[in-house]
Amino acid sequence: MAMLQTLALTIVMFLETMFALIFVAPPAKAPPVDYGGAPYEAQTISEPMSLFENGASDYVLVYPTNAPESEISGVEWLRGFLAEMTGVTLPTVADGLIASADAGKYIFVGDTIFTPAALDADLAALPNEGFIKRVIGDDVFLAGQGRGTMYSCSSFLEEQLNCRWFTPELKVIPKSADVVIDKNLNDTQSSQLVYRDVFWQLASTNAEWKAFNKVNAGVGAGYSVPLGEKYGGGINYIDFAHSMERLVPVGHYGEHPEYFSWRADKSQWTLDQRCLSNPAVLEITIQNTLAQIAGAGQDYTIMSVTQNDNDNYCQCAGCAAKDAELGGPSGTNIWFVNQVADAVLAAFPDKEIYIDTFAYGYTTAAPTKIIPGVNTPRDNVIVRLCSISSCFCHPLAECGHNRDDSRFAKFDKIESIFGKHLKDWSALCTNNNLFIWDYTTNFKTYTMPFPNFQVFSPNIQFFLDNKVMGLFEQGNFDGGRSPEFGDMRSYVLAKLMWTPQANVEHMINDFMAHYYGEAAAPFVKAYLDFITRRTIDTSHLYIFNRPEQNTYFTTADLEKCDAWWDEAEKLAGSDWQLKNIQRSRLSLRHYKANMMKCEFSLWNPNRLAVNKQLFHDTIMLGINCVNEGEPIYEPYNDYVWWQRPIEWYDPVAWVLFVDESKVVRLDLNAYRAAHQ
Repeated sequence: MAMLQTLALTIVMFLETMFALIFVAPPAKAPPVDYGGAPYEAQTISEPMSLFENGASDYVLVYPTNAPESEISGVEWLRGFLAEMTGVTLPTVADGLIASADAGKYIFVGDTIFTPAALDADLAALPNEGFIKRVIGDDVFLAGQGRGTMYSCSSFLEEQLNCRWFTPELKVIPKSADVVIDKNLNDTQSSQLVYRDVFWQLASTNAEWKAFNKVNAGVGAGYSVPLGEKYGGGINYIDFAHSMERLVPVGHYGEHPEYFSWRADKSQWTLDQRCLSNPAVLEITIQNTLAQIAGAGQDYTIMSVTQNDNDNYCQCAGCAAKDAELGGPSGTNIWFVNQVADAVLAAFPDKEIYIDTFAYGYTTAAPTKIIPGVNTPRDNVIVRLCSISSCFCHPLAECGHNRDDSRFAKFDKIESIFGKHLKDWSALCTNNNLFIWDYTTNFKTYTMPFPNFQVFSPNIQFFLDNKVMGLFEQGNFDGGRSPEFGDMRSYVLAKLMWTPQANVEHMINDFMAHYYGEAAAPFVKAYLDFITRRTIDTSHLYIFNRPEQNTYFTTADLEKCDAWWDEAEKLAGSDWQLKNIQRSRLSLRHYKANMMKCEFSLWNPNRLAVNKQLFHDTIMLGINCVNEGEPIYEPYNDYVWWQRPIEWYDPVAWVLFVDESKVVRLDLNAYRAAHQ
């Protein structure tokens, strides 16, 4: 039976890939991948100024006497990184303890009593989080608005001193007895994105790494680590997504099914959504929203009033009339949320609270009829447009393919429907509170190749061109490590959200040289370039595709890729870098296993042993989850090992004739402890 199911899967895979095979070979002279961003320019020094010379320094770190905790964090970064660079720890003092700034050389952090009037005026003109790095005479001034002073410190370390903090465990601090900067340093920075979040496990679970890399947001309690006062507080949600499930709980259904969604296709009230035209639903939503806000800490400033995660919106007579009047379900949703926002403003006039709602699924398209003040967002309403159905290997502004397209349309030129939605919502959100929920991984198979670095920069530029003020980049948050460049994605995305024009190719090369080793990195980069170019030329990339539905690689392609990984493993600079290489290589191994190619072929008599080894290596290299929201299960029996990883990681969902009572969640910690 196992062989029959596997043969059936093979037929499905054959049919799925027939269309790709026609176009599988890229042009003979395929252009190099353009990963986006402006051309990289190395730092230059027009006039040298020494901070340290022969391991000695005359400089003192100075901060305001009443400095907030985030500014002290910036001072600590400067002191710690410089000490590790030079072996010398600079003295640190509050400004009130210095009689005169003429008596020495200083690095002033924050708006101290010694800030010159001209610089004070420039600081006052900055937006929140903006900062200035400036040399005046022999002194260095690092200051900004809000978290901006803290950011000026990390920016100075990165851009003037060539330090990096790639991952929580990977800091790069060059060692030198001499530290020289440009005496003409005068740099002002800010971000158009007031909300920046990277929802990968790495980025969401280390507050200091987030703060250093200018990620300023958190999903909310239970999901990611808030920055806390030490790092400036950040921007945090009180409830994050699909909150109508909690705002109008299912417990009301017994007595009031009319609070829920009427579905004409079922001729009944369902629990899927809520009836927004029912006044009682509005009142319950308001009361529960106010209660959540009242119970939240001061760091939580955005409340989610968002639809559930399905498209079964209410079709009762009241909602149908509202949809017709207000230009569709999105118009009805904005009308409803506006009333919640009005109640919040009345109840908390002195507290800056925003109400967040979705443009997602059935509310993705902006209202087709505009009634100002009725179905246009209030000033305290955030609209979060989601890119969920889009192609993610071509820029969102250009590619209109989506996951529901016919396979026959794969190579058609289709205008970007997401681009139209973005422009329509941008025209409506005149309060500048338009956010984007974007996606950066394949949730069906986290471990499969998903080459999308080339779209990060153009997509973010497109968002900014259309007045987007907040960006949430969703990745793999289900725990453990990522085998598919997840650490590098977290770093690159964090950098681009602050500096969208940053050169992505340079960031990738810089990251790889330290994460994999300088000698190994070119081979990993060759692999990434190859799979990226092949995907751009022959495929579209969707976030819920099964393995056979995305990019297709021939056996010759895979052998070429394996050769690059073989060389990378040989040239790893340390055991830690070797583990990183082996973990990242899992993605290629999972592709081969899911497509039953090379050593995972049906014709390999050792195929079961090879599958078991892949399972073992995946666990031992730190992977905790292979597809969204699903645990990894105990190996069921040899029947399961005939299948592909997508089946044997989750046999209950995908394997026929499996005894569910015998399928149990794998204790990952116990497994790893037993196989150390």
